[in-house]
Amino acid sequence: MRKFLLVILCALPLTARAQSLEQLIQLAQDSTITAFKSQYEYEYYQQHYGQFLALRKPQLELKLVPNYQRLIAEPGRNYIYVRNFDRFSTVAQLQLTQKVLGLGGEAYVGSQAIWSEYFARDQRGLPREFVAIPLQVGYQQPLLGYNPFRWEKAVEDQRLEAARKQLNYNLHLIAEETTVRYFRLACAQGMLDMCERNKQTADTLYAIAREKASIAMVTLAELRSLELQRLNADNALQSARNEEQLARESLLSYLRADASALPERLTIPGETRPIYLSDEDALELARTNSPALLQQQVAITQARQQQEKVRREGGVKVGVDLNLGMQQLSSRFLGAYKDPTFYMVGAVTLSVPLLDHGATKKGHAAATAWKAREEQVLREEERALAEDVLTTLDNLRSHEQMLSHTSEAVALADDVFELTAENYANGLCDINTYSLAQSRRDNAYNQHLTALAKYWTTYYHFLTLTQYE
Repeated sequence: MRKFLLVILCALPLTARAQSLEQLIQLAQDSTITAFKSQYEYEYYQQHYGQFLALRKPQLELKLVPNYQRLIAEPGRNYIYVRNFDRFSTVAQLQLTQKVLGLGGEAYVGSQAIWSEYFARDQRGLPREFVAIPLQVGYQQPLLGYNPFRWEKAVEDQRLEAARKQLNYNLHLIAEETTVRYFRLACAQGMLDMCERNKQTADTLYAIAREKASIAMVTLAELRSLELQRLNADNALQSARNEEQLARESLLSYLRADASALPERLTIPGETRPIYLSDEDALELARTNSPALLQQQVAITQARQQQEKVRREGGVKVGVDLNLGMQQLSSRFLGAYKDPTFYMVGAVTLSVPLLDHGATKKGHAAATAWKAREEQVLREEERALAEDVLTTLDNLRSHEQMLSHTSEAVALADDVFELTAENYANGLCDINTYSLAQSRRDNAYNQHLTALAKYWTTYYHFLTLTQYE
């Protein structure tokens, strides 16, 4: 391809400041506001997942519960069984608990001490009490099959994976936006180079025409046409400079960088990057890596959890609580730990709804409807994603072909223009033929720059959708 085309494509040797598109993408992924927000969001979900896992491990807790009670049975009476007194007590409990994930219950083991002090006008019969439970072991379990721990694990796993996919997706969105702004500047620079070349050519032809006009070799109309062409070239050059400056500032603003981060001339990748994927493989990649689909899967899992919870808990509820250990009561602290007595307490709770005015049935119907709604949303998102992927892949192939055709058109238009300019200088064609050749050349360059921008922005959009590497 000719040297002029290489200038238009900004493929000049790089200076020390120059950075490629990939380097600028990396800079954007390290510095943009979107990158920071995405990273913080992912770290939040990581820490939340770590907290979730930590809470499923054994938990050791110390509780201190002070309590004050004032009992006034009847101010004028002070019988042995109806006695006016104040009572202060403190409960100290050390307990180790563990969720039994497979069953949905909770086991615990611990120790407990209770100190009670009574205050009354007559202290007789109201001794200080110490209750010690050196060892206490228990287990509580809701029956009939609903296990919240299993659902929580499924939701948290999906949520963390969706957060990871969202981070990767956002980084690809940053690359896509950087590419859009990058090629806006690259195309503006290409247009600026073309306008500078047109301005130089218009000035040269106008100077030659003025010399010819002095010896009556050029008509006044032709001279004025060249003067108008020179003025138009100057206006187009000024407009191209403004557009180039705006595009540069837009890219720098997005990168949150100063002017030194960009080279004087951007480089455009010289070759396209073929996608060796069938439509089916591209769709599968998109479905696997789409954070929106994964987040919707989380919503469906939560809806199914609610549906099962309402169904299990809306009817007969059964629960079991088994507690056994050693216990002793004494008026002295150390005495409460001597000769403890073994005890065992077991409780089974049974709850049968007799009249709920259809609340259980309606609650289950509401949960079922919401699950159906979330599943419908997932199908719509899958359909929209498939449409976007297939359209993007078709556009990418089309833009790749268009890029090849416009490249040939640029080379041909450049040849035609140079021959026409030479013929015009030798008087072999008129100004209209020359202007037509110049217009066709400008149009060919415009189409080629547009094809370049469309190809690369579509390419990076495809990477965003599929995270194809």
